Amino acid sequence: MKPALLFKIIVLTGLLLSGIFISAQDTKEASKFKFGLKGSLNLNWVKANSKNIEKDGIALGYSYGLMGDFNFSKSYAFSTEFLITQIKANFSFVNPMSETSDINQDSLTTVFPSVSANFNLKYIQIPLSLKFKTKEIGAITYWAQFGFAPSFLIGAKGDYVGAKPSEDYAKLDLNDDENDQYHLLNTKDGKEFDDKVFLIRVPLIIGAGIEYNLSGTTSMYTGLRFDNGFSNTFVKDKITKALTNFVSINLGLFF
Repeated sequence: MKPALLFKIIVLTGLLLSGIFISAQDTKEASKFKFGLKGSLNLNWVKANSKNIEKDGIALGYSYGLMGDFNFSKSYAFSTEFLITQIKANFSFVNPMSETSDINQDSLTTVFPSVSANFNLKYIQIPLSLKFKTKEIGAITYWAQFGFAPSFLIGAKGDYVGAKPSEDYAKLDLNDDENDQYHLLNTKDGKEFDDKVFLIRVPLIIGAGIEYNLSGTTSMYTGLRFDNGFSNTFVKDKITKALTNFVSINLGLFF
């Protein structure tokens, strides 16, 4: 996705949230802040946007961190979080891959008919969303949310499966230039697969769930969230384009 379009989406979302916040302030509703802790189990998969790769199953990841709701009316809240999120991206190459090495001034090319890659990506996520809430029904409040989750890469490692020698491909620092010796070539068009991961990821998020009041201001939080990536995972890679998505099962506690 072009940076200009991404910037416009973020600005428009921010203006929408600001407008709703200002409107709610005009109703003179009392503002209330709720703080809490949360954790989640994430079901990750890759959406291939190029023909040379395909997703290789669903992998498990996780998130944990802090959350806060700014309740500017009885029905609306501005929700923000600070999370450490692990995303596992597993995909396989459709075409055979090859590696070329120089031995005694001779060039040796080895072809691997079936290669897959398992990426382990870690981000700091700062989700920002608008939360819609019902009135408390018994001890339960139902909610839904929509927003985006700016994510900043803090670690990227991966394995290549099916390439020789396999132990040399274990837990590579994917954005490290020293890994260039491990890059693989697409034998169909001779282009190199670039394992550098983009440092910023800004997915759209949509979710729903419940809050169960335990006592006073303390409540248990649970719900489902879809994290829909819409920017390419790889940096300046002309042949491989992929998005990372996940569904999370969330559990937390508001104080």
